[in-house]
Amino acid sequence: MAVRVVVWSVVLTSVIAVALAGWARAALPAVPGQEQPVAEVALMGSALVSWAAAGAVLTVLRPRNPLGWLFLLIGGSGAWQLGLAAYGSHGATADRGWPGAAAVAAVAGGAHVPSLFALPTVVLALYPRGRLDARWLRWTVAAAAAGIGTLTVAAVFDPDAYDDIVPGRPPPVALPATVLGPLIAFCLLLIGLSALAVTAHALRRLVRSEPPERQQLAWMLSVLTVVMGTSFFAGPLVRAALAVLVPAAVAVGVLRYRMLGIEAVLRRGLVYGLLTTVVAALYLLTTAAIGMLWEPSPLPGVLAAAVVAVALTPARDRLQQAVDWWIYGARRDPLRALARLGDRVAYGDEEELLPGALDVVRHAVRAPSVRLTGPDGAVRATAGPPPAPGLTLPLRLAGRPLGTLTVADRAPGEPYGRDDLRLLEALAQQVAVIARALELTDLVAAHRDQVIEATRLERDRLRQDLHDGLGPSLAGMGLGLQATADSLDRGDTAAARLLLDRMRDEVPGAVGEIRRIIDDLRPDALDRMSLLEATRRHARTLTPAVTIDIAAPELPPLPPAVESSAYRIVTEALTNVARHADADRAFVRLTVSDHTLHITVTDDGRGLPPRLVPGVGLTSMRRRAEARGGSLTVRPGVRGTVLTAVLPLEAP
Repeated sequence: MAVRVVVWSVVLTSVIAVALAGWARAALPAVPGQEQPVAEVALMGSALVSWAAAGAVLTVLRPRNPLGWLFLLIGGSGAWQLGLAAYGSHGATADRGWPGAAAVAAVAGGAHVPSLFALPTVVLALYPRGRLDARWLRWTVAAAAAGIGTLTVAAVFDPDAYDDIVPGRPPPVALPATVLGPLIAFCLLLIGLSALAVTAHALRRLVRSEPPERQQLAWMLSVLTVVMGTSFFAGPLVRAALAVLVPAAVAVGVLRYRMLGIEAVLRRGLVYGLLTTVVAALYLLTTAAIGMLWEPSPLPGVLAAAVVAVALTPARDRLQQAVDWWIYGARRDPLRALARLGDRVAYGDEEELLPGALDVVRHAVRAPSVRLTGPDGAVRATAGPPPAPGLTLPLRLAGRPLGTLTVADRAPGEPYGRDDLRLLEALAQQVAVIARALELTDLVAAHRDQVIEATRLERDRLRQDLHDGLGPSLAGMGLGLQATADSLDRGDTAAARLLLDRMRDEVPGAVGEIRRIIDDLRPDALDRMSLLEATRRHARTLTPAVTIDIAAPELPPLPPAVESSAYRIVTEALTNVARHADADRAFVRLTVSDHTLHITVTDDGRGLPPRLVPGVGLTSMRRRAEARGGSLTVRPGVRGTVLTAVLPLEAP
């Protein structure tokens, strides 16, 4: 609590100091030698207040990280210097005589030193980790800190620094030039050598470091080079504008490269930092505009504060929403994410449907990558870079597991919050629907191909059976009838009778061939549904006195001929159970192992008779199994009968 009070007090006083400086420059008569433009004060004050606000957020969230305290010190001291200099320069004149103005002006002479020299020394040495990575840097940073602190105190007693704020008047207390000059020179030398050593070490780190630290250092070094390089010859307005680049470099390091791992908690700091900067800038501009209409008095400041407060009240919520979307994605607006997912489904190509849906999920929560894994562990689709460990969400639809959705963590140690989880759960349900729809599409296509293949094979078989079996038999009978007619024309009734007797003997064979062809036809039910579904449908048509359980765990697609034989065997076995076994319950199990289909039909009926005489049904089942190169056995069970059939999946 004490830390919060301290840091936000620094921010508040920084805003007040910048506002005072802007009001003094706009509303009060200019002090000779102090004709500083209001725009320069607004730009520099905005940059310094944003530094203080960002430092306050970092300090509250990471109080043990020195970078936050340094940012707070740089922004606060620079903003205070603007306010103290404005009060001292105007209050120390002979016609005003504000209380303590001379002492305030003296303090202002050194208040800006940390903001000038801390960046290329202490901040750069600690950036971006917040700690030193070499022991010798401790002495370098300590020397720089000692030089900055000594120079800050010495500037209070420097007549030249006081003359920059209150021209033509002596400071309240001054040190002799023989003491002050060497001391300032020594401090500047100490700071300069420290800056060179820290910069050289930073360049060495830039070469040897790995991403993302390399990018963070590159941004900071580039910005410092521009800011420090232009500070010697650029004008005040340019220097004030360039000062904003340093907070921008830090923002890039935090948001783009997740510096310090604070992205998860920086949202409100960004909002309040931006609002503070905007408030300060608008306050200064409004004060300057109103101050032109009245004589010097407190009224412009009061009116400016009222105008700014009324104008910015509606902007806070909109700014909060914009920053939320920038950092976290659509977690505050789930309908927007669902609408984007709906657009992808409505207008996307079928091949890109699942990757497109995962891409929407990735952007909705700003995740690095998203992966969809099927129930068998195979990766079905990915979005983003190579998948990384993260949050795993199960996908289910109508109680059916469809796999898992893995959303990679934004950064190590940054879990997804409650709003993120709610959004991901909502999106995961929609992804499950898409995944199941695509799965059903593939299943329908596979069944269609299976039906087409079965139809082709059935036509080929019919053509072969008719050509090789029934065709020659009918052709022979046709020739016999012709010969019989010729015998009758010659009056040879004995020969005609003999031919008719032979044809009568061949008719049962032709009828049997027709029956065989009909028996071998593929069941119509298998053209419309799977083997398991067709078997269960047939079981429901039997007598309700028998409860039939059918199980087929992980049954793969079967060849059409094997499916037909298995269906005929199972339906015939169940029919026998319903008619003859006097059973209450039957159990059917279909399994595949070693490229063989195993069929087991068990009942709890009265069992086999002492002397089993195979009937038509049992003979037909055994013939079907043997025709496929398999076998069929019937034996007594613990209670009832056990029928076992083995059908190879490959043709014999």
